Amino acid sequence: MPSLRFKLLGGVIIGLLAVIVSLTMLLGRSHRVAAPRSEPGPAVAALDSAAPRTDTAPATAPARPSRSRGQSDWTFFFRVGDTLTRMSDGTALGVVVRLERTHPFPDGVGPAYVVRSQDQREVVFDADALERSARIDAIREIARPPLATPAR
Repeated sequence: MPSLRFKLLGGVIIGLLAVIVSLTMLLGRSHRVAAPRSEPGPAVAALDSAAPRTDTAPATAPARPSRSRGQSDWTFFFRVGDTLTRMSDGTALGVVVRLERTHPFPDGVGPAYVVRSQDQREVVFDADALERSARIDAIREIARPPLATPAR
């Protein structure tokens, strides 16, 4: 049978361990690291080239590779009828006209969004690049007939 001295020592050690673990959980630093900022993708760069540029510095950062290239089962985030704006400055991009599962791009085939701008031009965007750089400004709801109520 353990003596009282060993019971006290064991209780103190367990108590200290509990305090250390709880302080570590409450005050410990998070292991999350912020992702480094990257340059906009090729679709956004194409839009930027259409807009007048105020700086004359050439773009030296390499384009970020698209995660959607070669994906035939890409899950589209935006729907037809969504009005999109650019996240960086709020510029209106247009309305999503259609979704294409496979569209030929210069660096491969991949899913794409076809967006009609306010001046009625249709622009094709890489799905991954557009989803990373645009947000939904307005959603066009499709009118559905009301559910029929059962006759009494």
